[in-house]
Amino acid sequence: MKFIKICLALCGFLLIAQGNIYSNTGLIEIRILPESIVYQDKYTLGEIAELDGFDVETIQELAKIKIGVSPIPGKSHLVSKYQISSRIKNKFRKHQFNITLPPKALISRASLKIPKAQIRQIIKNEIKKHYHQYSDINITIKTKLNDIFIPKGKASYEVKRIAKSGLIGGYNSWTLNFNLNDKPVKKLIIRAKVDVFEDVTVAKGNIEKGTLLQKSDITIVKKNISRERLNYQPKPDLVVGQQARRDIFKNEALKSHLIEAPVIMQKGAPVKIIYQTKNLKLTNLAKAMKSGRKGDIIPVKTLNGKVTIYAIILDSKNVEVAL
Repeated sequence: MKFIKICLALCGFLLIAQGNIYSNTGLIEIRILPESIVYQDKYTLGEIAELDGFDVETIQELAKIKIGVSPIPGKSHLVSKYQISSRIKNKFRKHQFNITLPPKALISRASLKIPKAQIRQIIKNEIKKHYHQYSDINITIKTKLNDIFIPKGKASYEVKRIAKSGLIGGYNSWTLNFNLNDKPVKKLIIRAKVDVFEDVTVAKGNIEKGTLLQKSDITIVKKNISRERLNYQPKPDLVVGQQARRDIFKNEALKSHLIEAPVIMQKGAPVKIIYQTKNLKLTNLAKAMKSGRKGDIIPVKTLNGKVTIYAIILDSKNVEVAL
C-alpha cells in the first residue's frame, strides 16, 4: 500500500513537471538592449530588443511592432517597460511575455554630424563664387551657428542667396538646404557681411570743375567698396582725359557721375562730313550746329546752307553721317 502511494505521488510530480515544460514553451523572452541605434522615423521592437522563444512565427511578428517615434538626429531618449507592454498586449493577448530592461534603455537616432565649422566654410565658399571678380574680400558670418545632425543617408546641400541688393557688398542672407536622398531634411538661414576691397582711382589733390584729368591728377589706393553701387568704378585709363563735372576733393573716389567726356566740338565750328560704306567714301564741308562730345550725334549744315545732316562726332574736326 505504501509502495502504491509513492508511485502515485511520483506520477503526479512527473505530470506537473511535464505541464510546466509545455507551458514554458509558449513563453517569449523580451530583453531590451541597454543602448540601441535606430535609423527610421519610427523604431520597432526588433531594433531595440533580443527576442527568444519557441514560437518563431510570433517572434517574427513581435519584431515588426512599432514601439515609438525615433528621437531627432543627434538626440536620445529612454524607453520604458510600460511603453513596450502597452504596444504588444492588445495584439498578443494569448501569449506570455517576460520583459526585462536594464536600468536605462537608451534609444539613439543614427545620424550624420555636420560641425558648425563646416557649415561656416560651406557658406563662405559659396559667397566667394559670387565675388570671383574681386581680388580681396572678407566674409563675416553674423548668424550664430551650431553643429547640426541629419539622418544617415546620401547627403547633399544647396546654397541660395535671398534677394540681392544693388550694392557691391554689405549684408546679405543665404539659405543652406541639406538634402537626404534628394529630399530636404534641414534648412538654415544665415546672415553674412561681405567687405570688398579693391584698387580705387582717387584724386591726388583737389581738382577744379572743368579740369581735364591727367595722370598726375590721380592715384590708386585700396578701399572698402562694399557700400558702393555695382559697377560704379571707372577704369584708370578711362579717367585720364575726362573732365571734372564739379570740384573733386583730395582722396575722393573718381566715380562715373563726377567725370564726363570733354566737349571737343563747339557750335559754329567748321567740320568735315564723312559718308562711308563698304565700297564708297564721300566727304563734304559743313558747320556744326551744336556743341558736343565724342560719340554725340549733332546736326551739321553744309556750307551752302541748304542741307542739314545728323552726324556722329569722331573728333574735334570730323563727323560721320549717322545712318
